[in-house]
Amino acid sequence: MIRRIGTAAAFFAGVTVAVVLAIRAGIKPILHAIAAVGWTGLVETCGLQLISVFLCAAAWWAVTDGPAFRACFLSRWIRDGATTLVGPAIGEGISARALAVLGGGGGGAAAATTIVDVAVEALSQAVYTLVAFALLFHHLGAGRALRWELIVAASLLPILLMFAVTMSPRALGAGQRLAEKVGRLFGAGPGAGFDLAKAVEAIYRQPARIGSALVLHTIAWTTGAMQLWLIGRAIGAPITLWDGVALHGLVCAARSAAFIVPWAAGVQEGGFLLVGAVLHLSPATAIAMSLVLRGRDVVLGAPAILAWYAAEARRGLARRVEAGR
Repeated sequence: MIRRIGTAAAFFAGVTVAVVLAIRAGIKPILHAIAAVGWTGLVETCGLQLISVFLCAAAWWAVTDGPAFRACFLSRWIRDGATTLVGPAIGEGISARALAVLGGGGGGAAAATTIVDVAVEALSQAVYTLVAFALLFHHLGAGRALRWELIVAASLLPILLMFAVTMSPRALGAGQRLAEKVGRLFGAGPGAGFDLAKAVEAIYRQPARIGSALVLHTIAWTTGAMQLWLIGRAIGAPITLWDGVALHGLVCAARSAAFIVPWAAGVQEGGFLLVGAVLHLSPATAIAMSLVLRGRDVVLGAPAILAWYAAEARRGLARRVEAGR
């Protein structure tokens, strides 16, 4: 109960911050900027995001044995929707369950590949964040460089910590015990006889697969920069593709660092304002860019979550009918 209250408080505090930032930036210019993007811009943004989902699914598929690519793609789509609209840990858990059901490889294998995929994606994000900062650096004066170095270092810490945790057998053992409890609730889990740490270690011993997943995830990150570049062109903002990488990479790092805030409410808007100011974007343009991406998340994420809940409801009904016979 305390955890739920804390999560709700963080969410409402973030929403309050976002609203205040939007009001200060100016509601009218924000709405004009969003209108300039229009439905065409939103569709283009969603299309590029689906390419990102495809690449991330390919990266996940590279570290799996057995599941078809279609299962990885659908599971990744569900993960992105749940992670963005509900919460990070929930998204990974649901996607592992989805892969176990759709791929037919068992809960243990799905959990192991999900852990490795999340770790490799975190490593690729660290690389992407450093590239983003390098591209932003030449916009900074001597007085601001040190402050930004500290900000980037603080953002990278939880990302690298996430990768390090997956290398720890003790942490993976605790993760397995948690997965078994969750699995009993959903009817699927790693299983009592499954050694999650050994399964993860076995995947890490295949460098070609890990390298392929790392490259695919890194390329997938760049699609976000392309989205911001397209949005900027529609609004008439002075942003290059390289500026898009800097803006997207550092905002995503801020979101990852503040993972305890649901939907990164307020965090994303603050990140856009902070980095956008360095790139000479007006506050209204920065907030508008953030809101367009939130619209994209709802358009793509809500159907994924609804489809998954509907599938779980059908499976639950089928189990009850079978048990009643």
